[in-house]
Amino acid sequence: MTETVGLLGYGRFGRALSGLLSDAGVPHSVFDPRQDEVPPKLQATSLAELTSRSTVLVLAMPVTAMHDALTALRPMLSPTQLVIDVGSVKVRPVQVLASVLGRDIPWVGTHPLFGPASLARGDARRTVVCPNSLHSGATHRARALFERLGCAVTEMSPEAHDELMARTHVLTFFLAHGLVKAGVGKDLPFAPPSFQPVARLEEYARTEVPHLFNVVQSENPYAREARAGLLDALTELHQGLEASAKAIRTPAAPPALLDVRQRIDQVDRELVALLARRARLVQEAARVKLEHGLPFPDTERESSMLDIRHAWAEHDGLHTGALDDVFHAVLRLCRDTASTSTDSVA
Repeated sequence: MTETVGLLGYGRFGRALSGLLSDAGVPHSVFDPRQDEVPPKLQATSLAELTSRSTVLVLAMPVTAMHDALTALRPMLSPTQLVIDVGSVKVRPVQVLASVLGRDIPWVGTHPLFGPASLARGDARRTVVCPNSLHSGATHRARALFERLGCAVTEMSPEAHDELMARTHVLTFFLAHGLVKAGVGKDLPFAPPSFQPVARLEEYARTEVPHLFNVVQSENPYAREARAGLLDALTELHQGLEASAKAIRTPAAPPALLDVRQRIDQVDRELVALLARRARLVQEAARVKLEHGLPFPDTERESSMLDIRHAWAEHDGLHTGALDDVFHAVLRLCRDTASTSTDSVA
């Protein structure tokens, strides 16, 4: 079947696709509100004229404009025609195609993975086609058209496409715009070869179609998750580097100090064990006092205890300035433990 193509839109991608169609000898027409930018030999003076000339209609426009364009186009279409979108995301456009055209008019979502810059570099051409069960023949027609333009065609569901693009296209745009906002590459007296990929990303962000960044980030349902995952990974990497730098700045402890620290740790373990043993004894005292109606805690006994502990500390050569704080903390710890135990018994 010989297809004639109607391009609805003549922006950067529309012009690039028109050039490929001309090179491949595929007859085509163009309708764009800015008709003065369309070569006269390609111009269709109205949407109706474009539709009447074409077996395949290509929506070469922003995703956000698709619904209104399809609504205007719908009364002019017949079941023998095919409608193709070429957006960078696929879940949302396919939903729009299905809602407006449904089972009556054949349609298929596609994503040509090329543009003016990649065509100028001579990069390999690849196109994704998203088959739909409503119009199985549409996939074959779209595949044949893009293969005629020299593209390798991959079939993929809209969901699989957008998930893949979230991990590639979305993150590329995100990084590129982040580099621009961070001022990377400005006023550099020189740059090492390793900076070249970064410079290309920055250039990409500065020269892309203005609306494309927002479309890729907002219309792809997997974009937010991909950006969050990248930010988490970068934060983890940053924190790891900070920890490594801190370790480098901190001199290694001498072996004698490590030995002393190990012995201190052992003493602290013994202190904790003794505190646990003391708490159990206080629990036992609390139960006895509860049975005999005696006060708990006993402030007079605690005061006399502190005097005795001061004498012990002085005997062992300890500075007693903070001793009250230590034993008040010990008493509070054991008292709280004992109170919990007696509450559970009650």
